Amino acid sequence: MAEDSRSSSDTSTRSTRRYTLRQRGEYWFDSALSRGPSVVIGWLGLLTLIVVVVAAIVMTVTGLSGVNDGEELGIAEALWQSMLRIVDAGTFAGDSGWWTRLLGLVVTLAGIFIAGSLIGLIANAVDQRIEGLRKGRSAVLESGHTLILGWSDRVATIVGELVLANESSKRAVIVVLADVDKVTMEETLRDQVADLLTTKIVCRSGTTSSFSDLGLVNVADARSVIVIGGNDASVVKSLLALQHVGVSPDAPIVAEVNDDDAATSVRSLFGERVVIVNSDAVVAELTAQACRQRGLSQVFREILDFDGDEIYFAEFAELVGQTFSEAQLMFEESSLMGLLTVGGEVVLNPSMDTVLAPGDQLIGIASDDSTFLVGERARTGSVDSAAPAPVVDLRERRIVLVGWSQLGPRVVSEIDEFLGAETTLEIIVDPDVFDPADVLGSIGPVSISLEITTVSGRPEQIARSAAVRAFHEVIVLGRRSGISSEEADAETLLTLMAFNQLPRQDGIERVRIIAELLEQRHAPLAIATGADDFIVSDELTSLMMAQLSEHSALDRVFRDLLDRGGATIEMVPADRFGAASATGTFGDVVAAAAARRQCALGFRRDADGEVVVNPPKSTPLALVGGDSVVVLR
Repeated sequence: MAEDSRSSSDTSTRSTRRYTLRQRGEYWFDSALSRGPSVVIGWLGLLTLIVVVVAAIVMTVTGLSGVNDGEELGIAEALWQSMLRIVDAGTFAGDSGWWTRLLGLVVTLAGIFIAGSLIGLIANAVDQRIEGLRKGRSAVLESGHTLILGWSDRVATIVGELVLANESSKRAVIVVLADVDKVTMEETLRDQVADLLTTKIVCRSGTTSSFSDLGLVNVADARSVIVIGGNDASVVKSLLALQHVGVSPDAPIVAEVNDDDAATSVRSLFGERVVIVNSDAVVAELTAQACRQRGLSQVFREILDFDGDEIYFAEFAELVGQTFSEAQLMFEESSLMGLLTVGGEVVLNPSMDTVLAPGDQLIGIASDDSTFLVGERARTGSVDSAAPAPVVDLRERRIVLVGWSQLGPRVVSEIDEFLGAETTLEIIVDPDVFDPADVLGSIGPVSISLEITTVSGRPEQIARSAAVRAFHEVIVLGRRSGISSEEADAETLLTLMAFNQLPRQDGIERVRIIAELLEQRHAPLAIATGADDFIVSDELTSLMMAQLSEHSALDRVFRDLLDRGGATIEMVPADRFGAASATGTFGDVVAAAAARRQCALGFRRDADGEVVVNPPKSTPLALVGGDSVVVLR
């Protein structure tokens, strides 16, 4: 009962409260301002019109004369003269008669305050609109564009690669949506991508998992989508938002997911529509590949990089009925490496007597899609069709792995997969940074022999410690926690130099040094310090994502190339091809490789370490001892 009485009393108090006219006016004005400048502009415009109309009526009804020293005015002329006094304070100077002058003064003062405020608000509204455009909140009206969702250091590399991929297009567009200031994104891309060629860059600020923000960038008409996030959770949320908004069925979606469980869930929920790139897995697999033979990382970088030769798919109706071996010699400026069958299966290095069927697409390496063309059959000499048994390298190998990070277990696993039980891997860690027990516990079951060595000290002390026993390769992993990427790369470069200055050991060929760098701009320094192969984490992932956004079927090609059970890129000694590599052309080498059930892709000169991928078939060769042929087998 007391509560009902108190409620009734409160209601009575609220209903009888009175507000002054000033309070109501201030409240109305605040409410109008909160609704934006357009409402205030509308009210001020209406007030200006009222002043003009009232002044014109007063002039007409009272019969005031002396406006501009003239006679009485009609209503139309009175409206015009009132409006002139609103917009031009000097107009009433020509009036005569005190009542006419007084009315002109009042209208002019009203114009100064009301019309001046109106002009100021209009200018402010225009400024706000320009500021809104600068912040990247306007809708994108492009179609057929590549859409990048998210922001990281990799975006500039991806954009640079897409610019090169679009070089043959008359007009290409890349749209970036990220929760970063639009001007910051534009300035970063402008600084890091020197020449945009025929590509237009459009940046928008927003949340990549917001339906409304995705609506700004015209997701439905994008030709491909690349999703990059600071963590897997943001990538997954962006993918869910894309699924709700809707993407063209023909547009590939490439997403970076680093956690294996998260990647498995994304693949099972989204199917083959979403191509997953795992940065750590890519770096680990290429590091293991680089351990096998010198120069392999250069081959992979050439294939992944749009600035040079890359992988293309194309159907050639004129080759239907021909064998794959015959087709290899029909491309002067391209190197065939496999087939995409009409059923969607990717077959790398297929049987040479495979007959091309209608709908089959050839997979080849070319400098551009415009050069992936059928020509006349290359002229070749006679080749030995005998297929020698593959040479199995059973030598014991000792590899030194310096440093540790979350990438370490993957690298060890890949080395174990590619090199096997004949390999001993010594892992050198700083006990002040990594607990040796934790390092050993993070590694799964392996067939290679593992040794954990702890060394605290400078890079030269680490190198001397490793040199106690002979070894064949050194892998230096970049430190990914506790220090900046700048400091981590500096530490890696010093370690490279220290190992490169070790005296050569008897009975051991020159030690190969493989380094992981965190930043691409430090790659020239790695070469200067003596690294045989270097892996740039951000660069490799960026290159692969850019390639996959152009053709999602490349995912199956890359997985096959990086899988131990799939096709393998190898460096075969040139002398195994006989006279073809010494005095013939590259076409002769291609024919000789085909006779051995291999696809020749290029060659490597031992003298300077130069790797040439996809030379023309007519290129004369003079390969000598130590040189090698790049083959797919």
